[in-house]
Amino acid sequence: MTLRSTGTVLLLVLLSTLVWIVVLAPARVVTQVLPASAPMVLQGLTGTVWSGEVARAALVQNGQVLAQGHLTWRVRPLSLLRLAPCIEFSVMDTGLGSPSGSGMVAGGACVSAGGEMALHEVNFDLPAGYFLRSADLSLGGEISGRVEILIWEEGRLAALDGQGLWSDARIVSNELNVSLQTLPFTVRRETEDSVMLQMNNADLLVRQTDTPLYVSLQSTVSLDGRFYTQAELAVQPQTPESVVDLLDVVAEPQGAGSYRLEVRSQR
Repeated sequence: MTLRSTGTVLLLVLLSTLVWIVVLAPARVVTQVLPASAPMVLQGLTGTVWSGEVARAALVQNGQVLAQGHLTWRVRPLSLLRLAPCIEFSVMDTGLGSPSGSGMVAGGACVSAGGEMALHEVNFDLPAGYFLRSADLSLGGEISGRVEILIWEEGRLAALDGQGLWSDARIVSNELNVSLQTLPFTVRRETEDSVMLQMNNADLLVRQTDTPLYVSLQSTVSLDGRFYTQAELAVQPQTPESVVDLLDVVAEPQGAGSYRLEVRSQR
């Protein structure tokens, strides 16, 4: 074999290898390159590294499943040149196996060589029940919005910034059953294992004349499901008498139709 033909064969082998890596490599290769510290469990992979799907993808923290669902993805080609693969993904039927219903999460994700996982411009629409797992309190309605950035690094939450709307909002417990219509919210990182949620519907009260309460709420939610919530509430002319009677029992009256409410998980 001549030197020229040998070079041609080597070039073809190299090109075939590159095609296999970039286009034809099976999706299961993802589990081999995913950093050991990444809080992801992937089961039932099909397709290729370039474009594929996972029958069950789960986000896990301290042995507890925080979210799961059917995952599809597509690699952003230029990200491979930076050795920090980025994908566009969509997760359907995300949740925790609860009867609350199904939802959707879609956006972008990048994994660095150092094990940092970052989510960018993630849109979500989920049943409110997915965001609170407590025997004492449940949430109703739909929560939708956008996470601008979420960074997970070395098993901890390094950054979080997002906002959205809680539609048909309801809070239900043995002593509380309140409908709050629509509540805008922001969410941000508080510590490496907790987030801060803030809600205030003052701007919507003018447009939503049937909203039963003014709500200004701040809640610290740990990734293991624990929470502590403080809320300032004020009744409106349209507030049902049953809600006022309930607030007199479960909240601390502040005068002039205002109340302070504190709720804490029991674990």
